[in-house]
Amino acid sequence: MKKHLGILSILSLILILGACSDSNESEGETTEENTDEETAEDTNEEASADSESEDGEIHEIGDTVEVESYEWEIPYQVTVNSFEQTQEYDGEPMDSFVMNAGESHFLGVVNVTVKNITDEPIVIGEYVHPDVVQGGEMGGEQFIFEVSEEDLSQELQADEEATFDLVYIMTDAIDSDYYELKFENNAPTEQSYRLPLE
Repeated sequence: MKKHLGILSILSLILILGACSDSNESEGETTEENTDEETAEDTNEEASADSESEDGEIHEIGDTVEVESYEWEIPYQVTVNSFEQTQEYDGEPMDSFVMNAGESHFLGVVNVTVKNITDEPIVIGEYVHPDVVQGGEMGGEQFIFEVSEEDLSQELQADEEATFDLVYIMTDAIDSDYYELKFENNAPTEQSYRLPLE
């Protein structure tokens, strides 16, 4: 009888140890699976961060960039040639463009070249929509339309380009040391230029 009880005890012990072993193995597999999933998620997050940094790239003055009109799906090429801070434009003082300007205000003159890279003629103002915003901020301000109206109404033939000024009312009393000139502001096709303050 004692012999049988001893054998039963040994068998029970073997079954218990076997169950613990299976449990540990499955826990090990689960931990390994979780680690693999976490690694995959980390890789996806890194890839997403990389693509965001590429999409969020800010171009410098002198760069030539291809932009697509989000509304019309028409591509064009733009180059920001220069950025000047001044108190007058074309011989006219700032107060002829804006009333009650403060001491921190100035005219931001951005010289740009727009090139038609399609096979069809385009009117610049129908497809090109530049906004200026404080560096790193949302929103946007339109340029002084009257100054550039004639330039924006130009029709560009295929492979033709035009160079002209965009004039904005700006202030150096901002939290950033630069403005951004955005084409297709807040659209998936947005392209930005850094306009550093003096």
